[in-house]
Order: sequence, then C-alpha cells, then structure tokens
Amino acid sequence: MFHNDEINYESKLTEEVIRNNFKIVAEMEAVASLKEKILDKYYGNTTNQLKECFHNFGKEVLTEYGVVFLSNKAAKSINNHRFNELKAWGIGAIKQVLENGKALFYRTNYKKENKNRLFIVAPVVILEGKYIGHYMMGVAVDISQTTNRVQLIELVLNKEGESYGTTIGKKPTHGVEDSPSTITLLQQVIAVKNGTLDLDQVTAIGIDSE
Repeated sequence: MFHNDEINYESKLTEEVIRNNFKIVAEMEAVASLKEKILDKYYGNTTNQLKECFHNFGKEVLTEYGVVFLSNKAAKSINNHRFNELKAWGIGAIKQVLENGKALFYRTNYKKENKNRLFIVAPVVILEGKYIGHYMMGVAVDISQTTNRVQLIELVLNKEGESYGTTIGKKPTHGVEDSPSTITLLQQVIAVKNGTLDLDQVTAIGIDSE
C-alpha cells in the first residue's frame, strides 16, 4: 500500500482515476523547460553523477501520492535501466515530473516481488541541442513497506499527429498478458493528446520495464 504518514493514497490510484489521468496529462502544459543536459556538470561514473544530482535536488520529493525518495539505490537503478544521453537531459526534470505529474499506472505486488509499482507522467520540453522538442516523461516508483523509491525514467518524443495503438509489451510479466511497457504508456498518452486514441482504448493496467 502506498502511504506516507499513515495517509492512504489508493483512492487516487483506481483504474477509473488512472484512465482519466491520461486526458489530464495530455492537456497539461510542460512542467519543465530544459536548456542543458544537467549531468554535464558532473564528472566520474554515471551512478555517482546521479547521486550528486539527487543530493542537490534534496533527495525527497513530495508528490500527489506521497513522498518519493531519490536515493543512492535509485541512482544505481536508473543507470542500470538503459541510461542514455536523452535520459541525461530528462534527469533535469525528474523532480518537476514527480511533483506535478499524474499516475498512469499502479499495480500491487508488482512482478510478485512484494512491492508495488507506480508510474508518474508529465510533459517536458527540451529547448537546446539535438534532442530539442516536446516529450512525455515518466518516472517509475517502487513502493515497499519501508520506502517509496524511484526505479527508472523514460522519455518519448511527441510528434504532432503521430498515432499509437494499444500495442502491449511482448514479454508478459509473470503470466500477465496485458502488460504494456513504459514506452507504450507514454506513446498512448501522446496518442490521446494527438486525438488518435480514445480514453477507453488506453491500457491502464500492467507495466513491464526491463
């Protein structure tokens, strides 16, 4: 159960609420405008760079769903989930996405590992460099009895008029056949934004991130 200070947030994480969040996020203004790749300020290996970023961010972020931690374990996990140059840009918006974004997915006992998974999404814009453009950015949070910790981030470019269907992940999670990837969820909210996907078509259940 996702909670902080004995407050239960699960009423905000029903399928009906999450499905409507696709529309809210689709209509949302960018929560961050990025002019620099923030990791360029740091040196050393990527995990240590991320740890330094999170230290400067304050490590604790208050979301609509409670407090989320940008811990040292979060830095290692993000780096291990196919970290790349685009995500290095996205790190500069991670706090704003958590603070202002909406849940597009919530599952208890995720991957049968006695933890829950939350996926918070908001639009961001990159203003400089080769990745200039508007993106949907998602931050996955793992929830256990002791902490709510960031697990990975993902960004998908929003191309005007681009259409995405309801394609699901190819690798089911512990027998769950309708488990879309983080990329699929971001693509679907873009499709809702572009008017090519209706709310009743979004896959508001399951998530499979490798």
